[in-house]
Amino acid sequence: MVTEEEMPVLIQGSQFISQVQITDFELIQGCITKSLTPHNDQGQPIRPSDVVLQHIAGLEQELSQLDDTAWNLTGLERENIIANQMEPLEERLQSCKQYLRSIENANWDGFELPDERDLEASFVRGLMNSHYYVEEADRFLPGHIESPEERMKPPVESKPSRSVHAQERSKKCREIAKRIWDRQTDFTISGMVNHSEIVHQARQIDGRPYSEMTVRNWIRDLCPNRKPGRRPANKIPFGATADNPSMPQ
Repeated sequence: MVTEEEMPVLIQGSQFISQVQITDFELIQGCITKSLTPHNDQGQPIRPSDVVLQHIAGLEQELSQLDDTAWNLTGLERENIIANQMEPLEERLQSCKQYLRSIENANWDGFELPDERDLEASFVRGLMNSHYYVEEADRFLPGHIESPEERMKPPVESKPSRSVHAQERSKKCREIAKRIWDRQTDFTISGMVNHSEIVHQARQIDGRPYSEMTVRNWIRDLCPNRKPGRRPANKIPFGATADNPSMPQ
């Protein structure tokens, strides 16, 4: 029978990094490359999808609060809160749900943090607030000698090509956006994101389109007129073009 003294001890991520003197980023990399397992308050293992679900829940709560606020307003004031706060938040929610589907069965070993900054920040917060076994801290201490089991674990292959590819796509999309905005200063950010040239370039290595939120973040600072406004009702879905309004298969 396992006594209370023999039970494994869990500590929070902030306490973990203080104990072994590492950064929050090194803690995250420990989950990805050293099989460091995050747990919730009940000691249950946490997967990448759990972090995203928690992030989505926070966004949905924020949207609900905005909806309550808008309900008590009228006229232009109500339209402004819908256009400037609720609709962008709804876009972020849809993008997060799409990303969740793509990592639904992912484990931490070899996991790649998302390119989108808001989602990446949610992973940092989530893993910092998670709990870890004290004995796992030994792997991060200076002079740690790997066990036979650790030495047998195959190294995780780094995948810098995806990051490089994203940087190249971002640069190309920015070049296109700047060229078009130089000629058409009244072109909206939403319209630019769905421009056929941008859609053609904003694709991942496997051919899937980057999320609209990711492309928006790439180019939004180039827009000469960033005054927010309501999106048109017949907005073309991201990944489609005016010539082909259906989503790509």
